[in-house]
Amino acid sequence: MRLHEANEDLGNEDTWAQMEADGVELSKGNEFEKGYGNLTELGTEQHRQLGERLARRMPEIFNADGTSVVVKSSGEPRAAESGYHFVTGLLHGTPQLRGHTTRAIKADTTTLYFHKDKSSPDYKAYQEYQDSEKLSDYVGAVNSRPEVREAAREVLEKIYTKGFVDRLAAGEWTFKTPEGKQAKNEVDAALNLYNLYIIAPSMAAETKVNFAKYFTTEQANVFAMSLDAEDFAEKGPGFNGSDIAYRNARPLLGDFLAQIDQQTKDHPKRSAILRFAHAETLIPFEALIGAPGSRSQISSDDTNFWQATDRRGAAVASLAANVQWDVFESRSGQKVVGMLLNEQQATFGRGCRPVSANSFFYTVDELKHGLTGTSITDGGWLVKPDGGEPSSAPAPSATAGTATSSKRGDFAVALPATGA
Repeated sequence: MRLHEANEDLGNEDTWAQMEADGVELSKGNEFEKGYGNLTELGTEQHRQLGERLARRMPEIFNADGTSVVVKSSGEPRAAESGYHFVTGLLHGTPQLRGHTTRAIKADTTTLYFHKDKSSPDYKAYQEYQDSEKLSDYVGAVNSRPEVREAAREVLEKIYTKGFVDRLAAGEWTFKTPEGKQAKNEVDAALNLYNLYIIAPSMAAETKVNFAKYFTTEQANVFAMSLDAEDFAEKGPGFNGSDIAYRNARPLLGDFLAQIDQQTKDHPKRSAILRFAHAETLIPFEALIGAPGSRSQISSDDTNFWQATDRRGAAVASLAANVQWDVFESRSGQKVVGMLLNEQQATFGRGCRPVSANSFFYTVDELKHGLTGTSITDGGWLVKPDGGEPSSAPAPSATAGTATSSKRGDFAVALPATGA
């Protein structure tokens, strides 16, 4: 009840008033109101610190005059407020930007809320997939594994009588969650408790509740595996041979690639595009670009999920998770891109070849080729000497396990640090 009451009180009306005055847009039908789904104090601080760290990491962009900063959100209140606090941190880290950038945030549902965009050509197929027996049967099979049912019973019997848990496990008693989901057995009940366990730390400033006493580390890992499997199948890489779970992220990828060219044209010295959205945006985007932890697919028989994949949601899709692309241009006009996943250098999948064997950088032409299938000229993945032809070095492995940083000094002019 304390956690429920704290959620009902979430939201800072003074902040919202200032955001509205600064031109922060929400999408049609949305408005700021107290209650579930708003940022916690910790969430606010996480985004401020992300903005400060970006300012420190990219001083060549943010400590100079003439930088263009554009901020977009899905138009949902929490995403818009996340972006607003991020920019607060960015301005704190680079006071030079004050007076040179707007606090306005544009609502962009097409690229940042695509899973609910009815005009998308993938909308109907994705909705059908979400409601499909294949998906529900897979989640059910994961949750029917002996270790999951055993962990559920162990957790629940710390709270309820054995007879009550027996009746839950037999399906004699069911209940609906506040969100309207049906809890049909002891695993569903334990997962509801586990969701409180993982939410509580992010609400430490709002209420002092702690569900850790109900879970051992081993039990918590069992339920983390279950939620990872569901996210992976529903909105991540998904099942072998199918792209339905993530292909609806193509408008966002298209915007990333288009903005590289557009920002180069409109703001040739330096610029940044900052985007704020949701797990339903980030997880399929990571799958579409082949980010680490989002490269392999699974069979519907792979119910021992953590054994079948290297996917760990805590590493790739935590709260305040982020993907950043850094773009640099050489004197000859060639652009290269490096990626950070949760502020750690990361390689691209989808067969993309870096500019050298142990590099984190890729030419824009190679990314367009690997991620969208556009044609590429011979050697288009290589860095050209200023005014010259590309090196004829052999193609590096696209899946190198370890990599060392290319030097920014190899490229003369910093361009946009685009991020989702």
